[in-house]
Order: sequence, then C-alpha cells, then structure tokens
Amino acid sequence: MDFGTILDQTFAYTKDSVWGHTKRWLLLIGCMIVFPFFLGYMVRIYRGIVPAPEPGEWGAMFIDGLKLLLVEVVYAAPVILLIIIAFIPLLLALVTGGAPPTDPSTLTNAQIQQWIRGHPEFISAIILMIILLLLAILCGIIISIFSFLGVVRFARTGSMAEAFNFSAIVLHIHQIGWLNYLLALLMICVIGFIFGMITNLFSSIPVIGDIVGLIVSVILYVPYLIFTSRYAALVYNAGEEMTITD
Repeated sequence: MDFGTILDQTFAYTKDSVWGHTKRWLLLIGCMIVFPFFLGYMVRIYRGIVPAPEPGEWGAMFIDGLKLLLVEVVYAAPVILLIIIAFIPLLLALVTGGAPPTDPSTLTNAQIQQWIRGHPEFISAIILMIILLLLAILCGIIISIFSFLGVVRFARTGSMAEAFNFSAIVLHIHQIGWLNYLLALLMICVIGFIFGMITNLFSSIPVIGDIVGLIVSVILYVPYLIFTSRYAALVYNAGEEMTITD
C-alpha cells in the first residue's frame, strides 16, 4: 500500500470537493446541523464516488445517515457502557461514605490521609474506576480496528449487518497487510491530532478566541470529515486491489 499516493489522492479529492464549490461547502455546513444528512454524504464518499458528489436525493441521504449513525452507536456501545460502569462504584462510595467535608485543596496532608483511612471504599472505587477506564481505552482501540473498515463495508454493500461481518473485515485487513493497516490507522490519528491542535490554536486567541475557534472549526470540519471519509475509502480499496493482484 502506497501511503504517499493515498494521501495525495485524499488531499486532491478534498480540495476538489470544496475549493471553488462554495455552494456545496455551505450546504454541507448546513447538513452538519441536522447531522444525519452529513453522515449520509459520508456514506456516498465511502462508496468511492469520484469526484465528490453534490448533496442531493435528501431522503435517501438522510436514511443512509441514520443507518451509519446506528452502526457507529453499536460499535461505540461497549466503550460507553464501560465508562458508565467505571463511575458507578465511585458515585456509590460518595453517596454511602460521603464526600470530603470541604474543598480538598484546602485540607492539609494529615487531614487528607485521615479522611482516606476512614473511607477505604473510596480508594477501592477509584482503583476500580481507573482499571475500567483503561479497559474502555483498550476496547476502543480494538473496536476502531474493525469499525474503520466496517463503516466502509456497510456503505459498499448497503447492508448494516456487513458492518459487523468481522471475519470478512479480518480477511480484508489481511489482504491489506496488518502492518500497513495499523500504520494507516496511526496516520489518520496523527492527522486528527494535528487538526485538533490547529482548531485549539485559534481558540487560544485572547478575548475573541472562542468565537474565532468556533468559526474556524465550522469552516474546516467539513473538509476534514471529507478527508477522513475518502482516506478510509482508499484504504478499503487497497485491500480490494491486493485481492485482484493475488
């Protein structure tokens, strides 16, 4: 898999989808308000439509977006459940044992140690919470390995069940190559981190940072999501090309 070619094609696709197409850009920004419309647009990109399609056939696009949303919710459910469960013991400890009588920052070390000795269930709850949160992170990483291609598989086949056809997804990853695939995931994570840094940079401007950051995020989020969708489609295509070559 040629990462340079994939990135070049993804950047070119993203540029051509919004640059010089102000009406389309504004329509897609509007679609993000009723986000199933934009998710439906992402489904079209996952399908490999070239060049980037015009928003249209709104009913079908909305339904596709709802289906994609459901697929993503099902994938995210284990992580959400683990996070919820992680905080339950801590909440129960606070309810049964009571929270510190004052702001912890105002307590001396001796007072904090005395309160901890009197509330061992609180420490146990924190340890359990940390363990479950770490499990949630691990679960999220594993799920991402499958969901990244799963959503594309749903778009290509039109079947929500195929988004969870794990044996087919594993076979597709094998065709790409596990090392290549994991590097592709790492690369899109780095790009997402850089995008977040850029938007946060604008938000850090004194006085008007929040407003500027919001405006920049609204403007750039559309091309960013188009980029990630096209990138996923090309990574998926790499597996199909390897199958044909073999």
